[in-house]
Amino acid sequence: MRIRKITEKEAWRLMGFSDEDFEKASQICCKTSLYHQAGNSIVVNVMYYLLRELLNN
Repeated sequence: MRIRKITEKEAWRLMGFSDEDFEKASQICCKTSLYHQAGNSIVVNVMYYLLRELLNN
């Protein structure tokens, strides 16, 4: 069984970025940087619900 590595664009999509944002970044960044940027981000909806739960208690 072979495991496929996700593409940079897929990583950005999983983090909630649009394809337009990815295309702009890919014009000036290498593939490694694109993976790092996606990995260092947080999905906005996840952060929203975490903060909502913390502030409501």
